[in-house]
Amino acid sequence: MSKNTGVYTHRFFFFLCMVAGCLLWSSCFDLVEEIDMNHQGAGTIKATLNLSKSRTQVASLLKMKRVNGIDIPSEAKIKQEMEKTVRTLKSTPGISHVQYNLDFHNYIASLSCHFDNVQALNEFSQTLSDQFKIQITSYNSYRYDPPSHTFKRSYSYTDNLAKEFNKISSEDQNLFNEAYYTNIMRFDKKIQSQSHKLAKISANKQAVLLKIKAIDLIKGTTSLANRIILVK
Repeated sequence: MSKNTGVYTHRFFFFLCMVAGCLLWSSCFDLVEEIDMNHQGAGTIKATLNLSKSRTQVASLLKMKRVNGIDIPSEAKIKQEMEKTVRTLKSTPGISHVQYNLDFHNYIASLSCHFDNVQALNEFSQTLSDQFKIQITSYNSYRYDPPSHTFKRSYSYTDNLAKEFNKISSEDQNLFNEAYYTNIMRFDKKIQSQSHKLAKISANKQAVLLKIKAIDLIKGTTSLANRIILVK
């Protein structure tokens, strides 16, 4: 399953490791990442995986043990792995207030925490990489320069996921057409500029919204890299 989660990486895609097998046969899903950061570089991050639109299919999948060679985790296993992840994150320097929620009725999972600085945010990614034996930080990392109020997200595409994606049938690939990744960055100061051509700055100038199709991430036709400069 780790091969399926690599591209979502962004520091958060933790619980994807537990349900990635289900994603291949879900009609649609949404992955939302929210980062609230102050101008000193500390903040919170929350990621939510929403499979509610495919609730019936996911429920059926979780009753099975194996589909097309992929092991399907039980609800108990998903909860066990999430709790293990939370324990690990609580011991990660700079990370605190780790919380999670698993809604097995609507099939929505979320994980959140506070980070003391952007380095701790990157440590969060490394911890998850070590936990699930996947590489996250090689795809995605953050930097923040307080003096210039510049926040930078670096992103390097890898075709590992695309190779796995190409192994499934065209019918299953089409299921990803309605799957989206959304990133919301909120700040305590107004935003002067941002560099991603698909992202939008909110009306109050304190947030950046990026919503892209999962298939574009898989195929590498879009990037998550961005440079956000805050008003001094």
